[in-house]
Amino acid sequence: MSRSKDQGLTSIVILTYNKLDYNMLCIESIRQYTEPDAYEIIVVDNNSADGTVEWLKSQQDIQLILNSENVGFPAGCNQGIKAARGDSILLLNNDTVVTPRWLDNLKQCLFSAEDIGAVGAVTNSCSNFQSIPCEYSSIEEMIRFADYMNNSDPKLWEERTRLVGYCMLIKAEVIAKIGLLDEAFSPGNYEDDDYSVRIRKAGYRLLLCRDTFIHHFGSVSFGEDNTCFNNLLASNRQKFTAKWGKEPHCIAPYEPTRDLGLRKWIGYQHEVGYYQQLMKNNERNFWLLAEQAEFALLSGNGEKAMLLAKQAADGAHHSHPGFFASAKLEGVLGKLAQKLHSQAANPAIAIPKPDPQKRNILHVLSQGYFGGGHTATLARWIDMDTESVHSLLVTLHSTTNPPGLAKSALASGGWYNTLDTQNLTLSQRARLLHAVANMWADIVVLHIHPHDPVPTVAFGIAGGPPVVFVNHADHAFSLGMTVADLVAEHRAGGQFITQKRRSAAASYVLPVPLGPSPELQARETAKAALGIEPDKIVLLTIAPPYKLLPCGEYNFAKLLGEIVNRQQQVEILVVGPPEAGEWARLKSESNGRIRTFAGQQDLVRFYSAADVYVDSLPLGSADEALAAAVLGIPVVGLAVDIAAHFCEDIAPDIVKTHFHSRGELLAVIDRLVLDEAYRAAQGAVSTRIHKQHFTEWTGHLRQLYSLLPDRHEPGGIRSIRQQPADGSDVVWTYFQNVSGLNRSRFG
Repeated sequence: MSRSKDQGLTSIVILTYNKLDYNMLCIESIRQYTEPDAYEIIVVDNNSADGTVEWLKSQQDIQLILNSENVGFPAGCNQGIKAARGDSILLLNNDTVVTPRWLDNLKQCLFSAEDIGAVGAVTNSCSNFQSIPCEYSSIEEMIRFADYMNNSDPKLWEERTRLVGYCMLIKAEVIAKIGLLDEAFSPGNYEDDDYSVRIRKAGYRLLLCRDTFIHHFGSVSFGEDNTCFNNLLASNRQKFTAKWGKEPHCIAPYEPTRDLGLRKWIGYQHEVGYYQQLMKNNERNFWLLAEQAEFALLSGNGEKAMLLAKQAADGAHHSHPGFFASAKLEGVLGKLAQKLHSQAANPAIAIPKPDPQKRNILHVLSQGYFGGGHTATLARWIDMDTESVHSLLVTLHSTTNPPGLAKSALASGGWYNTLDTQNLTLSQRARLLHAVANMWADIVVLHIHPHDPVPTVAFGIAGGPPVVFVNHADHAFSLGMTVADLVAEHRAGGQFITQKRRSAAASYVLPVPLGPSPELQARETAKAALGIEPDKIVLLTIAPPYKLLPCGEYNFAKLLGEIVNRQQQVEILVVGPPEAGEWARLKSESNGRIRTFAGQQDLVRFYSAADVYVDSLPLGSADEALAAAVLGIPVVGLAVDIAAHFCEDIAPDIVKTHFHSRGELLAVIDRLVLDEAYRAAQGAVSTRIHKQHFTEWTGHLRQLYSLLPDRHEPGGIRSIRQQPADGSDVVWTYFQNVSGLNRSRFG
């Protein structure tokens, strides 16, 4: 027996005024997705003239009330409520389409506690932050979406101060206690605000069920006259304020975020709920593609399976699904590996023989770029590891690779080749990569994009040289880590995620390799070239604009404004964002003491002028901060709550650079500005940092090599345990959304 029947009859009250197509959709969806005998339908028609009345009269399961004029929403609802026999009354707009388990879920919440007076659902289109992100383009797609979302979960019940009346389930006892809707708000709007206040004043709570989704077309009964609708809103808002003595948003304020650490990022609990549901939507999109990949594999189409896996991982990296790895997707690619490699394959490219006197390292790269990041790490690895021969094989896109990569590989005695230029499918590239590695390499090192399926298939079976996965994109979802014998981390925060959220068995923190430090200009000369007086203290930040976006309390521009107000001898240079908007305002308000420099810049001139480096916020720029530290520039930054891996100490075993409170950070900056000896002492740690990342880096690399087994043995495909999403996942989803990262994809 369904919960709906157990919890008594529900009287569903629907008002109609023309819009026959919507009326039919709504009522048919109730019949299809609601347990029989758990409800009654009461329709109050406000003098429709488009065939609605005739259709309603022909329906045997509808109690019909016909009005000779349009009495409006509150009065019409009251007519339906008076006729209701149920233990609960549902006010439902006629422009809705209900979905699987909708009423069961709502009633499960409503009757879970005596002090819950009314509950509502989430939807695609609604005010009061009751809408959630949706992706569908038909009723059928919408139903599939809702079927995935509509699983009763008390953790998704969110206390509210008001509910919108488009879908509002109310206990009959509550209505008996507080009375009917106030018809002074006819023809409609703010009667639900008023009713929410009255329910709460009677001692009941209101809950929004984020585990229940229905579709809402949106205010079709009010017609298309926006001017009339807006005038009605203004008039009824005045009526509400006159009745209660306060504006609606003042009498029913939104609940602040409960978790104090999370509140620093996201101010209100309903916003947290929104991003939790966005993450769930991302999860659904991922699983749809993962299941399609599995089906393609079962159907014998391995190439399609790889393409779908690539698409799923790309989406998951940019739109966080609440997890960092997928056993299902890795398993699909692992099964494909077993099929592809069941027969030996000869390499289709000509490669030299391995050097018997040296270690032969095969570096696998999805795509390289000019500048820093994982491409620079690869180039320095090749240049600094002179004890080995290094070759490079590109799997996806070679056109963006800097020419220096090939030159470095050739100079080491190795070779350079590209799979994307040879008209090969992804599965053919995987077979070829597997064959080349087995024939030539002693060790394989993966510098791959998080969505690249080729290495996962190439090394998905045991045998051949051991595989190192370089975790350069440690902050988000990645493919391929489960086929590695060892994960090379660049920082403690990335290792934490690997061990706790990806369940990788073995990892080793390998410092980011740095090349020889550039020769700096004299500081006074560099300052003069930038129009800065020699006695001024220069603070420098280098970061792309998205890393500086204000997120809750983490507002980098505001922090810089506070610094220049505290210290009059400070000038601040920010390389990355354009001089526009907030940054133009800051420049004006600081009389030019805060300046930005957009686009590609000669960073040496900025490092040369800098006295202190301030790391970006809310997302740190570790490479640029590390480069500053090696050059003898003191580095400071703010460590953020919840998402600790966003900003962290750049050399935690050497010097503390990031501070957990704004006050502590400002105090340290004050001292760095005012105390030249302290500034020099903090900069002097550069020698130790330089050793770790340059002169002694090859020692760390030898240690990494020594940890590898003699033979490749992937064993982690089924060991990934999907951890429940936590506050850091919500923050990452939020940041991807506000920064626009969720709208980008790999090339």
